[in-house]
Amino acid sequence: MKTTDPATDRGLGADTPSLPAALTVIPEPAPPAPPRWRRFLVAVLVLALVWAVLTEFQPDAWVFGGPAVIAGSVLLALLPASPGWRLSPGGALAFALWFAVQSVRGAVDVAWRAVLPALPLRPGFRHHPLRLPHGAPRVMFVNTITLLPGTLSAEIAGDEVIVHMLDTRADLDADLAALEARIAALFALPQS
Repeated sequence: MKTTDPATDRGLGADTPSLPAALTVIPEPAPPAPPRWRRFLVAVLVLALVWAVLTEFQPDAWVFGGPAVIAGSVLLALLPASPGWRLSPGGALAFALWFAVQSVRGAVDVAWRAVLPALPLRPGFRHHPLRLPHGAPRVMFVNTITLLPGTLSAEIAGDEVIVHMLDTRADLDADLAALEARIAALFALPQS
């Protein structure tokens, strides 16, 4: 009878220790959504301004624009409010700079592997627990994993992401822990 090691089946290797909780995010309650009437008024103002700019402030354009602005504002007010995530300006600037560097680094890595077949390839999958809260922070994290050299978010299974790697010997855990910290800083999430 064949026995299996869960760690090996998950692509982590038998000698890999369990993942430490490098980042523990304590979700704060989302601020209350603004009342529908306020969302309606803001939508009216924004859509009216956009329409006015697009039509070069022509009064006769409001024959079509007025009903469109009202209909769009009503639809926006009827949609459920999304949680209000706060973005940190400093975290956003740091993330933008990191994003630019990682985009180039990932592209160069894949290009070198395509041109030089001698570079090591050991494709496989790794599982990584998702510690960021649901919503925008988690979506941003999963989508940004693809920027790391030789990685691709393959699937989300419950509270973990399955990452495809070109070389499973790379230290993915450290890279993903650093990425989680950057995403947490971007969304001004408390870290412990």
